[in-house]
Amino acid sequence: MWNVLLDPLPEEWQGYPIDSDFQTGIQISQCLTDDTLSETEKFCTARDLLFPYVDNRPDIQEAVEALKWFLNEYHHDNNSGEKSDVPVMDFDIDQWRIYAAFLSQYHIDLNTAKLHWFTFMGLLVNLDECTFTNVMNLRQKKITPKMSSEEKKAIKQAQKVFAIKPTKEERLTLAEQMAVDEFMKYVNK
Repeated sequence: MWNVLLDPLPEEWQGYPIDSDFQTGIQISQCLTDDTLSETEKFCTARDLLFPYVDNRPDIQEAVEALKWFLNEYHHDNNSGEKSDVPVMDFDIDQWRIYAAFLSQYHIDLNTAKLHWFTFMGLLVNLDECTFTNVMNLRQKKITPKMSSEEKKAIKQAQKVFAIKPTKEERLTLAEQMAVDEFMKYVNK
């Protein structure tokens, strides 16, 4: 187990040089959750971002292990709790909340800072209460029977405002998506 208090920040994985920059980590996270990419495209893009040197990359199985390591090695808490299907953060949607939190709490300008991915994530998951953490908490807040109808309605409305993915009702039907795609063919000519 890697320890920030004892070990230097890693710049390679099993002898393969990596791009450890936090912005690379964000791009890897984004591509792995991009519904417009196939699983192969997601993996290849993430691998190419982590290992930028074409002539010095691990094989496929090793690259899978390296990506898991890179994305999670900073995290050492037990994950024994329930895992929610509701995404609580998104680097695009929450960009300004994250940026403001880092600037306010750590005096780090994420637009110009050079941070290792592990450093960035360690700081991100340890932010004090702020708009970003409040929105994350709201997204995962469970509605209970003990809540008043007004409170339930307010939470549902706020969750809709800050939702990362559209609800089932807000998604386009196949016919609607086909109509949009057809229209976009003419727009993109």
